[in-house]
Amino acid sequence: MAKSKRGLKAIQARTAKKRKQQDAQLLENGFQNASNFTDTEDHYEDVAKTRTDSWEEEQDYELRPRKLQDYGEEVVEGLPIKVNGRIERKLRKKTSSTKDSDREEVNEGDDEELSDERSESPTSDFEQDVKSDEELDTEESIIALKEEIADLVEKIIEEPEENTAALSRLCRMAGSKNPNTCKFSMLALVPVFKNIIPGYRIRPLTDLEKKEKVSKEIGRLRNFEQTLVLNYRRYLDLIKDLSKVPNNDDPLKVSLGALATQAANELAPNVSHFNFRDDLITTLVRRVCKPNLHADPVSSLSIKTLEVLLNDDDEGNISLSVVRILAKTLKVRKYNVDESVLNILLSLEVLQDYDPNTKTEERVTKPRAKKVHLSKKQRKARKELKAIEDEMRKAEQSVSAEEREKNQGEILKVILSLYLNILRMDSSALVGSVLEGLVKFGSMANLELLGDFLEVMKDIIRNTDIENPTSLTVRKILLCIVTSFSLVAAHTQMKLHTDLSTFVDALYALLPHVSLDPDLELSHKSLRLADPLHNDLIKPSVNVSTKAELLLKALDHVFFRSRSGTKLKALAFTKRLYTCMENTPEHTTIALLKFLEKLMSRYPELSGLYSTEDRVGNGIFIMEADNPTRSNAESAVLWENNILRKHYCPVVVKGIKSLASHSKN
Repeated sequence: MAKSKRGLKAIQARTAKKRKQQDAQLLENGFQNASNFTDTEDHYEDVAKTRTDSWEEEQDYELRPRKLQDYGEEVVEGLPIKVNGRIERKLRKKTSSTKDSDREEVNEGDDEELSDERSESPTSDFEQDVKSDEELDTEESIIALKEEIADLVEKIIEEPEENTAALSRLCRMAGSKNPNTCKFSMLALVPVFKNIIPGYRIRPLTDLEKKEKVSKEIGRLRNFEQTLVLNYRRYLDLIKDLSKVPNNDDPLKVSLGALATQAANELAPNVSHFNFRDDLITTLVRRVCKPNLHADPVSSLSIKTLEVLLNDDDEGNISLSVVRILAKTLKVRKYNVDESVLNILLSLEVLQDYDPNTKTEERVTKPRAKKVHLSKKQRKARKELKAIEDEMRKAEQSVSAEEREKNQGEILKVILSLYLNILRMDSSALVGSVLEGLVKFGSMANLELLGDFLEVMKDIIRNTDIENPTSLTVRKILLCIVTSFSLVAAHTQMKLHTDLSTFVDALYALLPHVSLDPDLELSHKSLRLADPLHNDLIKPSVNVSTKAELLLKALDHVFFRSRSGTKLKALAFTKRLYTCMENTPEHTTIALLKFLEKLMSRYPELSGLYSTEDRVGNGIFIMEADNPTRSNAESAVLWENNILRKHYCPVVVKGIKSLASHSKN
């Protein structure tokens, strides 16, 4: 028994020795010295001849699958698994025989080519290295994936120029079809790009620069820049494609699209100076230009990001890109977007100091430096150096000022063209936002374009049913009136030659409907009880200005900031405002009384409305007339004054008595 054990150990030792020798020669690209092993080959040939028949029988039995009586022939049993301390059988369906035959046809030459490719290019496609979807869904594989991504991120941030291969690998992992790999890699690349992207824009190398010999450090820097630009472009294309998913698509795709948009929101404020800025802005603009914007969980964040870009831009390059892309996208979507998207343009800061009619040069003043004793030669050299620095500074300032002014002109042109197209379409959802934008930017436009805006707003008023207006219609007309007067007030030439009687008549006809509006002093931020018949809260256009505030602005523009106010119009408006104050809320009534007090000081003829003793009326007052000049307001009497003396608010009663006493003086 002992001799048989020693013989078996000897055979095992010789077999192990032979395998080591074969492995060593395999690492050296094959068996080159095969003649040294003839003895062992003869030995194995004899053994093979005696065991050929038995080996074939055992091999056939081993490859034969086990039959399960309860599950049929299509189910085979795999290796058992351990779940919660219990061993369970694992059954799976039988795969087709074609896959097995295809696997057997893989020869040794293909394996050698695959190993050569992996050895030559360590950053080969990630699909060759990534695990299957079933394995990645397990907890252990997800932890391993996170650790691998963390190692790659750490290497890239510590030595970005030395680990370009790790950056390429991480970008390919972000494009994986496995959702976990795509999600973790895509989010991990955000801090990576924020840290390694330089503070300048990388330009492509010229043919001469590619041919010239450079130092090792410069070559390494160029390699890093080219790799960074290539991977950054691939990453932007990836998040751009993922963010295009609609809100009603597969939940997995929707979540990946939201994460991609969130990554774009993180990158945009930090890398807006870098290459492919337009691609990054396009991703955000397309995401917010949707009809049902409130269904998107990252829409508010995208809008805030675009507003930050416009608010922090001083030179105008970023603002010009945002405005152009937004205008183009709105035109493609046929302006079927939420008004908050158009309100992004109100955050523009580069147009605050823009005046298209005048060009001013900014003077740079510096504090005086302390006198230092210098020799004659040093003073001469210093004087020459100072002259060169002054010339360079003036050249840089002139170039930057010219570029900034050019960007301002292009931005204003695109914005006003966009506003004019929306007004011509009469989009009810965007008219308020356009009118608010015209108040801010309309004063910078030329006279011809302002005339077009006034004609479009007149058409909007003519096409509106003022006799039965809704709450939104009242607000739209008030915005048209305020905007038109604001545009004319900014230009002295238009102030003298523009007829705004259409807007004055519209305001006079709208006053009774304004006084009956229950939301006259309320905005969308005001606390109120929910309407049981209408659950949707209507948000006013653009700002939170109430209709009462818009009414007071319109009255102020008509009588105090333009030439539209006359004595006859003042009489008609005073009579109609007294009628309206019988229905308006308390604060609006007090504000109208202050306005009438100011109006009476400008037109003393209004005191005749409080009494009929010293006045002879010609005809009767036509209350139903919607034109103030045709209402025969000189024959009107303010009998509403006696009714308002019984008002429940003591401040209103005090104001009514004050106006009556002021009319007697």
